Amino acid sequence: MEYTTLKKIYYTNESGYEAEYLKRYTAPFTQHFNISIQEFNRKNAYPAFLLYTQEIALIMEHIYKSYENLLYVIHSVPKVVLNQFTLLSILEEVKSTNEIEGIHSTRKELRDIIDGTAPRSARFASVIHKYNDLLSNADIEFKTCQDLRNFYDDFAHQEVITETPNNELDGKIFRRYSVDIDSGTGKTIHQGVMPEEKIISLMQYALELLNNENVPLLIRVSIFHYFFAYIHPFYDGNGRTDRFITSYFLSKHFHPLASLRLSVFIKKNRPTYYSLFKEADSERNKGDMTPFVIGFLQLLLSTFNDTIALLKRKQGQLKAYEAKIVKFSGDDDLLHNIYYILLQAALFYGQGVSMAQLTKATNKSQKTIKARLDAMPKEHLIVTTGNRVKYYKLNLLMFK
Repeated sequence: MEYTTLKKIYYTNESGYEAEYLKRYTAPFTQHFNISIQEFNRKNAYPAFLLYTQEIALIMEHIYKSYENLLYVIHSVPKVVLNQFTLLSILEEVKSTNEIEGIHSTRKELRDIIDGTAPRSARFASVIHKYNDLLSNADIEFKTCQDLRNFYDDFAHQEVITETPNNELDGKIFRRYSVDIDSGTGKTIHQGVMPEEKIISLMQYALELLNNENVPLLIRVSIFHYFFAYIHPFYDGNGRTDRFITSYFLSKHFHPLASLRLSVFIKKNRPTYYSLFKEADSERNKGDMTPFVIGFLQLLLSTFNDTIALLKRKQGQLKAYEAKIVKFSGDDDLLHNIYYILLQAALFYGQGVSMAQLTKATNKSQKTIKARLDAMPKEHLIVTTGNRVKYYKLNLLMFK
């Protein structure tokens, strides 16, 4: 049965509204949180709570079933394909999380960082390096407010203040002054928590909840995602930091690839994503986190399913094209291998592969690889240059 929000009940059954709220708030399967929610420009604040429902249980079950399917697909594709798809996912995730925040970034500048041809000081380098840490299963501390500040300093702070110097943090750990969050049209829809002592207190509580293994992972990740946005500890960069933390904790429990396309899916469904926060903020909702958790879990489920569908589609394209490259390579196994690698580069990551990557993948010398590339018809190859590095990929128009 679909969960009806308290806000909807208020407008459809006002006489039963208060009784329904008390019923939910005092239910045996309700979890209470030491954070009160207050809508912008409203007087009343209500303690946050979550009612564990059958709908939540079913969505979580679907997530784990979807994850089993994702693992099957991941293990059924060649390792090189998976590596190319992972690079594509990092690129699209960072580009998407930037676009959600209204930050412009190009595929080329992100690819140069991922490929290691851009300087370490390049814009977004810190963000991409953190996503690489996520892939390598590196441990990042998110237990205290100081841990969070340390991460933010490495992740986004410098880029934030380079763009807007006034957004440099000025408190003991977080921001000292208030911050308004607008709807994109200049209308304020939320104000972050104030003063800083309260930010620190509530954020420490939220971090302890995030690390509390007595609470199901998917529940604490969902609740924390909302609490972080509500508290809004930084002047800017809150959204991308919040989404990374969500991806990080998912990567610790699931395959890292399952956590790498969250922002991609959210960007495609921004109205739904923002409406979850608006609903949770509403005074009529009286601190009920249940609709937010249900909605956020559905976003996670859709992210998993979307990743499966994309990987399957890419795998299908690869098989279809692979059958066609046999006639171009003949009995030359090395040439076939090169065609196959260049095909993957064209289908997945898009940048192409460097000579160094080709020699590593084939375990052959640069001279040997160059001889094969020179022997290939020129219309089969697309060669580009970035930061003095040549990249090679197959021209898919050759199959037309």
